Amino acid sequence: MKQWIVVGVFVFIVLVLTGSIFALSNDKKALKETIERKNGELEALTLKNEELSAVTGLQVTGEEVAFVEKAFRVYLNYDNDSYVTRFNELSSFVELDVLNKLKGASSLSPPVVAMKNEVEDVQIYLNPKEPHTFLVYTTTNYFLDGALVNHGSQLYEVQVLKEQEQFILGEFKVIGNMTEVDGV
Repeated sequence: MKQWIVVGVFVFIVLVLTGSIFALSNDKKALKETIERKNGELEALTLKNEELSAVTGLQVTGEEVAFVEKAFRVYLNYDNDSYVTRFNELSSFVELDVLNKLKGASSLSPPVVAMKNEVEDVQIYLNPKEPHTFLVYTTTNYFLDGALVNHGSQLYEVQVLKEQEQFILGEFKVIGNMTEVDGV
């Protein structure tokens, strides 16, 4: 009788070990598949990261782009009352020499006739070859005595610097003015 109990326990232990080995084998296979899948995902992410890192100058923030847009809206949205005073607000967006150049291109007194310049659109494009350098395409409407006299676009190149944890425009170049021609 004892012999049958020993054989029974032995068979039970063999069955438990066989079952455990089978379960571990399945777990090992599942883990191996998971590791292979994760390695594939990691390789894909590594390639994506290398691709993104390969392009220099693209490390800009939305905050930097919003700064550029706000600077252009301050500079190009004006009327008789804000024609001269806009430069006071603009001084917190541009370096002093840039501000002086922009002031020099404008009259020191507001126009006599009722006028208004409004920004319709600001499109900002990153120059991938120059870090923190943007091409800015603006569309404006210019009114005299309440009548639209010019709907035009301008192209600028600006470079954003960071001084004392604040953005500032260090370069400001007017590339050109463009007038829309119907039918072309």
